[in-house]
Parts: sequence; structure tokens; C-alpha cells
Amino acid sequence: MATEQQKNSITTIPNELIAPALLWVGQHDNLVARTIDFLQQTLCTKGNCKICVTCNQINQQEHHSIVWIEPEKQYTLDDIGVIHRTIAFKLEENQKFFFVLQKADYLTQVCANSLLKSIEEPPNGYHFILLTERHKAILPTVVSRCLISSFYDQQPTDKHDGLFQFFTGTAWTDPFAFLKELDASQINEPESRELLDKLLVHWIDKNKTARLEKKSKEEKKAQHVLTILKHAMLKLPMPGSSKLFWKHIFIQMKET
Repeated sequence: MATEQQKNSITTIPNELIAPALLWVGQHDNLVARTIDFLQQTLCTKGNCKICVTCNQINQQEHHSIVWIEPEKQYTLDDIGVIHRTIAFKLEENQKFFFVLQKADYLTQVCANSLLKSIEEPPNGYHFILLTERHKAILPTVVSRCLISSFYDQQPTDKHDGLFQFFTGTAWTDPFAFLKELDASQINEPESRELLDKLLVHWIDKNKTARLEKKSKEEKKAQHVLTILKHAMLKLPMPGSSKLFWKHIFIQMKET
């Protein structure tokens, strides 16, 4: 019999297997834990016992009926090649097989498009679970083919909060502190896009507040920063150029 804790985690995921593709939104580590719990409930013959060979293999991400994929940066065709190779085989009756795509917002347009048909109409028994903290960054054509569930019960932590502070307060006046934080952050290209998104939301709110409160100086500053950020959105960093990208934005911001 499932424990009370197991029941609570299971009942938050109703009727999932109706959909061939699931898109789960939330904090990454929490989503991974929920995925493991869900797969144990689905594949364990004892109903998520947590102690059998199956449950242990799922917990270690080593079960033969599950492929876990997590890109180093953005997804490549090599990353998802295992999906196309595996899905070509017909499963036995009542057999289930899962592809878990972690950080699904890192799917490039090419990779996403190559998966559309499989996600929409996978062969019998195959299922997709896409995990993301930012579902709006995923192609609408992918999102429209998924059953979406949100598991945000609190604000997600941001490992680049230090950089965020440099571009939202007065800290950008200290270039040495900025360079130190930038080196420590090791921010990559997909994370740069995420940080830009958050900065745009912040400065749009600042601009709106300044306008409502008739603070013309603050409104002018916010509009100038928004111009810088919107321009940066049109020229996102290429692989290996994130540090240079943020240094350039820092110099522009410092001049405001």
C-alpha cells in the first residue's frame, strides 16, 4: 500500500497516460523527483514500492524502458538521435517506454521540428515527458501537442541572481565586482536568454511604475535600459561568447 506521502505525490498527476506527450513546468530538481515518482508508480508492479529492483533502477535513471536526455547546452540532433533509433522498434502489447527530455526549453528549432510527428503520434506504448522551467521558450508547435501541468509551488531559485542584481540596481557602477561575478557565474547561451527574459520583465515593470508615479527621470532611464535589452534580444550570444555579450551590455548600462 502506498504511504500518505506517495499518495499525495501521485494524485497531483491525474490521468497522465491519456496523452502521448506531457509537458511539466516547474523547478528542475522538483520535476526530476516527480518524474521518478510517476515512473515508479507506472512501471512498478507493486505500485511504487520504492524498494524493488524496478524502483531502484528508475531512481538511478538506469531502467531499460526509460531514456533520460539532458543537453549540455542546447539540444543537438545527436542528443535526440536515440529517440528516432528507439522508436523504430515496435513494443510488445501493454509495454510502455518513456523518453524524458530534461530542460526542454533548450530544444533548438531544428531538433523540435524533427520530433513533432513522434510527439504527436508516437507508436503504441511510447510516451514523452518534457521538463522545463520556461515553457514559453518552447516552440508553440511542440507545446500544442502536449498535456501541460505546472508544479510551481514556490518561486524558482536563480543561480544567476548575482548577475541579475548588477542589471537591476546600482551595482553596475563597479566594473571589477561585475567581472568577478561574471567569471563566477559561468553563464552559457541558453541561460543568457533566460536572464534577458527576467531583466525585460523587471524593467518593463519599472517603466510602468515610473510612468504611473510620474517620475520622468526614472521612466527615461527604464526606457533606455529596455532599448538596450531589446536590442540584445535580437543578437543573442553565439556559442562561447556569453561573457563578451554581457560585458557589452554592462558597458551600455553603465553609461545610463
